[in-house]
Amino acid sequence: MDNKMSVNFSASLDPYAIDNNGSRIEKFNIDNGGSLFRLTQANINIGYSIDSETFGRKKEDDRDKEKEDNAGAYDYVAQSGGRDDDLFGRADNFDDRRSGDDDKEKEGDLENPRYATKIPWNFRLAYSASYFNSARQNEFSSHSLMFSGDIELSPRWKVGGSSGYDFKNKGFTLTQLRFERDLKSFRMNFNWTPFGQYSRWYYFIGIKSSILSDLKWENRSQN
Repeated sequence: MDNKMSVNFSASLDPYAIDNNGSRIEKFNIDNGGSLFRLTQANINIGYSIDSETFGRKKEDDRDKEKEDNAGAYDYVAQSGGRDDDLFGRADNFDDRRSGDDDKEKEGDLENPRYATKIPWNFRLAYSASYFNSARQNEFSSHSLMFSGDIELSPRWKVGGSSGYDFKNKGFTLTQLRFERDLKSFRMNFNWTPFGQYSRWYYFIGIKSSILSDLKWENRSQN
């Protein structure tokens, strides 16, 4: 599906049988009244991501196609972006996020009056489950549905968040809210984990130039 969806599955099979205590014995499982292999472990991860470009590129390519050939509709699904590093929360380290080239590209958007109708965003959804049965426990060690997303409310304001639900422990996974403000020469970030075992907040402001990267101020909540 044009890199918007990913599916990963793995499993472990054991040809040997186990005794009543759950210990492996030197006897094939099929000779012990069972199947040829025992399923001892299985993992599945399904991810799906979309962003604003998914729909924007389709419209642009439709217009280009009409100029070349007016016969029929042009079926096109854009390659999406999304992110893969913040589904379980993002590390509180903003020192490496100063980029001069990125800021130059954004300057063009600031002067673009159409920005209000083109708000960049991305969203990712993931399902993960792990099954164990090495000693007849027949249980899921993890079973979660997670989501993550970001949206640029204005050319210099970006907000995002990530959370999920743990079906095994019947509660929310690590939930994080992110706020980022581009102050031209400076960058300001605020990360907040509002509840849970790792509840905390983190604030950072620093110069984006790598030469002056040591000029910064940061503060965080105490345990």
